[in-house]
Amino acid sequence: MAAQVQNGNGDPAVSPAEGNSNGAPQPSASASSSPGAKPQAANNSPASTQLSTIVVTANKRTERLQDVTMAVSVLSSTQLERENALGFADYAAQIPGLNTISSGDGWTQLVLRGITSGSMQPNATVGTYIDDTPYGSSTIYAAGSMLTPDIDPSDLERIEVLRGPQGTLYGANTLGGLVKFVTTPPDTTEASARVGFDTNSVEGGGNGYGTHAMVNLPLVANTLGLRINVYDRDDPGYIDNIKTGQTNVNEAKVSGARAQLLWTPSDKVSVRFSTLAQNLSSNGLANSGVDINPSTLQPLYGWQDQSRAAGTGLFKVKYRLYDLSVNADFGWAKLISTTSYGTQRFSENTDLTDIYGPVLNPVFGLSDGGYSEFQNIALNKVTQELRLQSPQDQMWEWRVGMFYTREHTVDTQDILGFDANTGAPLALPALGLVSVGPAIFTEWAGYGDLTWHATSKLSIQAGVRYSNDSTSYSEIGSGLLLGTLDTNGNGSDHPVTYLLNPSYKFTDDLMAYVRIASGYRPGGPNMGVPPDLGAPLTFDPDKLVSYEAGLKALLLDHRMSFDVDGFYIDWSKVQLTTTEDGISFLGNGGKATSAGAEASWRYTPLAGFTVWANASYTNAQLSSNTPTGSIYGLKGDPLPYVPKWSGNIGADYNFPIGGGWSGFVGGDVSYVGTRYSDFNAVPGPRIRLPSYSNVDLHVGANYDNWTFEVYAKNLANERELTSVSSESIIPLASPYSAAYQRPRTIGVSASVDF
Repeated sequence: MAAQVQNGNGDPAVSPAEGNSNGAPQPSASASSSPGAKPQAANNSPASTQLSTIVVTANKRTERLQDVTMAVSVLSSTQLERENALGFADYAAQIPGLNTISSGDGWTQLVLRGITSGSMQPNATVGTYIDDTPYGSSTIYAAGSMLTPDIDPSDLERIEVLRGPQGTLYGANTLGGLVKFVTTPPDTTEASARVGFDTNSVEGGGNGYGTHAMVNLPLVANTLGLRINVYDRDDPGYIDNIKTGQTNVNEAKVSGARAQLLWTPSDKVSVRFSTLAQNLSSNGLANSGVDINPSTLQPLYGWQDQSRAAGTGLFKVKYRLYDLSVNADFGWAKLISTTSYGTQRFSENTDLTDIYGPVLNPVFGLSDGGYSEFQNIALNKVTQELRLQSPQDQMWEWRVGMFYTREHTVDTQDILGFDANTGAPLALPALGLVSVGPAIFTEWAGYGDLTWHATSKLSIQAGVRYSNDSTSYSEIGSGLLLGTLDTNGNGSDHPVTYLLNPSYKFTDDLMAYVRIASGYRPGGPNMGVPPDLGAPLTFDPDKLVSYEAGLKALLLDHRMSFDVDGFYIDWSKVQLTTTEDGISFLGNGGKATSAGAEASWRYTPLAGFTVWANASYTNAQLSSNTPTGSIYGLKGDPLPYVPKWSGNIGADYNFPIGGGWSGFVGGDVSYVGTRYSDFNAVPGPRIRLPSYSNVDLHVGANYDNWTFEVYAKNLANERELTSVSSESIIPLASPYSAAYQRPRTIGVSASVDF
């Protein structure tokens, strides 16, 4: 067996012989032997037609992807680099069952297996981890559903996507599943470095660039290693504001760094400290949509044009994460400790002129008054997890753990009045200022699971998790639009989640499994509900139970793989927005189901050539009418933005050229089916978003330690809607704000390894 990369816990991460679950090209054995190795060179010098093996930690144990008894997809570092992927928009369609609701960089909701109530749901249904550390908010007080950490993928080892609820092992906010960014760990044996640059241009928009650099230093041979990755990029914009004359207003600047220090004093103990920072800023992303007529879905001014008040559009988000992981192997069991502290700072200034202008301008005698909401969110989060787990090669395999987290959130929102043409402030009465916080969420949880390896073929796993959640918050507000608010609230709940997961190995390369699992989102106190309203002061957790069966197979001497699964999800006490006497709050009501199937296939017919395909069918719908006063939905209505059909096909070919040169060429075609927009606040038809496809291509060459590439995204320059939202106070009235596919993007890149 080839040498294996060590992850942050000292466990092996990748080894040769099997591909990932969605069939993308994978590093060969030589590419996996050290973190500093150059994957392209290995891929362009194939020695075998076998698919490469991926070893994952999705189940918080090191195991072959083929042996994981649930649906998991993996995107490798090679694939992310080949496709010049920058974020979810570049690779989400390649994961069966994963789709996004996004209005631009930094503002994206992840949806797995159709579990969403729409773009306005306040709390995430998909969890996000960076290595073994949860990141992002677990509450409604920090825009947890949309401020999803979209980490720059440069120097990642892989991205693991776990489909289906993960409530027993990973806890809250994993109703649909989990996305796990696995960083490349330091190499304590060999120094290496890498520098890369790319530039690109968007059809009808601006030009962008990206730079990244990595250095790996063995400070003490075989004992202490340091790895640092830095990056800076400009994502070009393509939307123009006709009111102000600004062009490319949705341009975004992203910069960041990751540093990791790995200490392995013995082969039984490893300690890793890591830190991550990422900044995203834009002067127009908060207003990044194109104005359309909701009846015709046609742009009002042009498919890359909008009309927004001057001085609005600011969007900034800063991520910081510090974590310490300790792994100790006692022989009879392993002890793993993960401690983290993370912060998130968010600011935006969103144009609300179309909402408030028709009401307030006549009151103030203004002809062109502008109005916006300036919002600041500050989140601090501490987590601690301890788990003790037995070796995997015994009849009774066990694991016990405890988890603690504390979130501290402050959210301020201020309604501003100004001249819509110049952005100059207007001398108006105070319109509305709300300060929520501190909102404090605390969770204590204990979990455990037991796996009985009844025979060499049959295994049965059962697990349970008990959580004790508590939330407190205070809120003050004032202004013409709000009146006076001075409220506080407390809430607590004690959710229990469970797992039953039998599996049967017909051979080492053919396995079937059944998985019954549950998940939940925390409840808590409602914000700004006057005591005399009679509305509930708290809302309950929503819960779901998933029933899944799957089959995984490696065929033709590991040249072909095939994974298929079917699922049925029952979602109850869905958290929905309810309005009473003009006051909005969260309530529990309605039920929903999601049923579907997913399949992935890949094949390597000859050395260096891989083809793949995946497809998913998801029928996610309400199974009862929504409660009176909440968003309007009827039994049988599809859940928002969930396509029934989606898929991806692609190929990648690596070939020798001669004279020290080798080449590669590849691409893929993604398809996203028709979807329906958010539920309405009043009875009426919902917007049906047409299906769309996307074609990406890349071609490149290697010479010595250099790699050169030319790539195209959305080659056909398709112009299809990805999301829509109302910009008016009048339901179903024009205008709506729409997000489109990013136009055709052509780029070139070069990198060199040392």
